[in-house]
Amino acid sequence: MRWWSGAIAVGALVLACASPIQTDHDTSPSADFSRYATYAWVSEAPLSGAAAGPGSENYVSRVDESMIRRAVDAELAARGYRLAPPNAADLVVGFEVGSQKKVVQQQVPGRTTVYSGGYGYGDWYRSAPVRTRTYTEGTLSLEFFARESKQAVWVGWASKRLAASDDPEALIQDAVARILKPFPARRSAP
Repeated sequence: MRWWSGAIAVGALVLACASPIQTDHDTSPSADFSRYATYAWVSEAPLSGAAAGPGSENYVSRVDESMIRRAVDAELAARGYRLAPPNAADLVVGFEVGSQKKVVQQQVPGRTTVYSGGYGYGDWYRSAPVRTRTYTEGTLSLEFFARESKQAVWVGWASKRLAASDDPEALIQDAVARILKPFPARRSAP
């Protein structure tokens, strides 16, 4: 019986570590996506987070930046959008990344009996042991602006508990695909 409960605890721990990508998005109610056919990147220069340097919450390496841009370019092309010069594009696209250290406390199955001696009789009580774990959560946000009005028309984001075993390129492609899944596809002209 003890072996079986140990196997269940290990299985639950493995499932808890397999963190899925969580996504969401927001669309401007006034956005008319039938008017948008082209896009451009906000800037060709590295984003401000890259200038902050390694170790900052918003740092993006040049390698990761190019992987994000390639993944977004591929997803938008699949939805019928074309990359255009910045002064001729309908939409302007930017992105941000961030990471945050988080601490989680979990009760461990089982109980511990503790005696708190003191003057007189002392007390016996039972408590559940607590395990404290630290992890890093990464976030990627894609932002689309109407070039003429400079107003945000669509924002999507993804977050995931990061692991050392994550393949950065596969993770970026998966996150971008999930973020842009609800992004309106370009309809072909009749």
